[in-house]
Amino acid sequence: MKKASLVVIILLLSCAVGYAQNVASNKAFFAKSINEVTLAPVNGATTGEGVLFEIPATIKTSTNGAIAATLSMEAARWTYNLTTALVNGGKNSSSSRATIKAWVEIDGVKMEPGLVVYADRLQATGLTVNLACAVPNTTCTVSGDVTLELFQQTKSANSFTFFLGPLGTSTHSARVVAQGFVECHDNAGNVIACPTGTLAGYTNASTMAAIGKATLLLEEQQLWGTVGAIR
Repeated sequence: MKKASLVVIILLLSCAVGYAQNVASNKAFFAKSINEVTLAPVNGATTGEGVLFEIPATIKTSTNGAIAATLSMEAARWTYNLTTALVNGGKNSSSSRATIKAWVEIDGVKMEPGLVVYADRLQATGLTVNLACAVPNTTCTVSGDVTLELFQQTKSANSFTFFLGPLGTSTHSARVVAQGFVECHDNAGNVIACPTGTLAGYTNASTMAAIGKATLLLEEQQLWGTVGAIR
């Protein structure tokens, strides 16, 4: 099945950045964003990217130095889907999904472990309506339909630490990129336009993803390595 997506491009309006007095000697670096973000929908199979932070000179590493980057941000997801089933027509279903992913780059190189999911929700509903005559051995006609709606709106703060090294003696640039994905499917699994509606007073019932406040902390690390899987 060919897969297409309604993708959310995340655009940061502005960010505030904290610098040490001398960038060439920085062993730690902090940046913050306190403004809202703008969500722009894009139709198609390609993904959209939004730059949360982009700083040309951030931190200095020594000969065996590595960098640990902790990216923290508020992540909001809305999921809404509409499922309608005919009487005695079998089960019908629908689904919606909202995801926020992000990664950190040092000098244009993605830090390990690459792209990280900060928030993800897949919501699916199934509906079956089976009706029969109330009195046995009689003939009757049953008509009509039943509609099931489900809307969820949540927000959370999440944090993840990225890593890259060894980097040698140099002053490095940093870039943080985020992606938002919005996708809805019908009963057959086909991608459809995500529905919107009003539910229990919520006029913005839809499927969306958004980022709120965000912070970035970079630190040089001398002791570094990779730990194997815990059994």
